Amino acid sequence: MKILVIKMSALGDVIQALPVIPALKRAFPHARIHWLVEEVAEPVVRSHPGIDGVLVSRRGKWGRDLRDPRRWRKALGEVGALVGDLRRGGYDLAVDLQGLLKSGIWMALASARRKVGYDGTREGSDVFLTDRVPRVSLDVHAVERYLLLVEAVGAGTGELSFGLSVPAGARSHLRELLVEQGWDSCVPYAVLVPAARWESKQWGAAPFAALADRLVDDLGLHVAITGVQTDRPLVEDIVRRMNHPALDLAGRTDMPTLMALQEEAQVVVSTDSGPMHLAAAMGTPVVALFGPTAPWRTGPYGRRHRVIRAGVACSPCFRRECPHRRCMERIRPEQVAEAVADLMHDAQGAGG
Repeated sequence: MKILVIKMSALGDVIQALPVIPALKRAFPHARIHWLVEEVAEPVVRSHPGIDGVLVSRRGKWGRDLRDPRRWRKALGEVGALVGDLRRGGYDLAVDLQGLLKSGIWMALASARRKVGYDGTREGSDVFLTDRVPRVSLDVHAVERYLLLVEAVGAGTGELSFGLSVPAGARSHLRELLVEQGWDSCVPYAVLVPAARWESKQWGAAPFAALADRLVDDLGLHVAITGVQTDRPLVEDIVRRMNHPALDLAGRTDMPTLMALQEEAQVVVSTDSGPMHLAAAMGTPVVALFGPTAPWRTGPYGRRHRVIRAGVACSPCFRRECPHRRCMERIRPEQVAEAVADLMHDAQGAGG
């Protein structure tokens, strides 16, 4: 049996969809599962031991290439190659977890006996399906929505698992990176993820710096701050404001190394972001800072986590930009530090 899963972006959404893989493997133990994804989440999908093949839509790159006459041929060739792979796929089952036009088009092009997705999706993508599953409320957590969809094709959920494991070589690469930075890897540490794609989700450099100092002073933790290359100004600002040294890893970790870093952390403190979901999937306790979005829909999944909200009446508003950002600005560093201490205490109690 061959199964195609379509969930293309964003990073956090793709990570929240990963529990469908163990569920499908339990129901169809001999199935070969392929996943169609976009570039940003490709490294996570490739690292999943339950996925047998990865197909990549390089939509962003193709859009840039098609604006340059010198690259048209190459871009069209790559698009044609992906279409060919889908047409030759010979899938018994294809599942659209995205529910958008961009996924629906690929679903239409895929050779699959059954094409399954939710009914009444945005942008009319359900027109490409053979089997339409009744929609569930968006107030059901995303992880559960994805699992309910594959449950409709016979994949009972059983024990929920993201199924992720740190790729080979990532832990040793992490050790080398920490040694280069003069870090004593034997000291317990916290990972801070201060950046977010939406401006309205940002907490700011000053509160993150105050929190980091509290983690050092009150809990004896090292602090590592992560982000992509474009997050460097924010991370550098946090480090400058701190009274204690911190490890600036913005732009210095690939996805496997970030997975290893988060797996060995005592706790991850994060805005609502893809790395927040990655930490939860790795089984690391997470303190998540939520303002404009709804944690019951897309919060860190599992019981080992804490969500901090300010209780502002207009939250969640789901706006990418906000003139006042009260929902984030009213979150206090001491409030977050207390949540970290509680999580560490709970972990020590469980270990004892």
